[in-house]
Amino acid sequence: MQDYFAENPTYPPHLFHRRYRMRRSLFVKLVQACEANCRYFTQRRNVAGLKGFSAYQKISAAMRVIAYGV
Repeated sequence: MQDYFAENPTYPPHLFHRRYRMRRSLFVKLVQACEANCRYFTQRRNVAGLKGFSAYQKISAAMRVIAYGV
């Protein structure tokens, strides 16, 4: 995920657009809105104290399921 969302991403914007079919700024707004309105999309710790999946990972997975049914 850091390859796309770090302050200095590894991949240029056109590769992000090819993968997600939207600009990075729109994806970030979508993640922020989901985090603000739905507890599921916030990153939480499990019983062992380890961090779970990030909101970016959860949104990416949800979009993949919606798009491809996988």
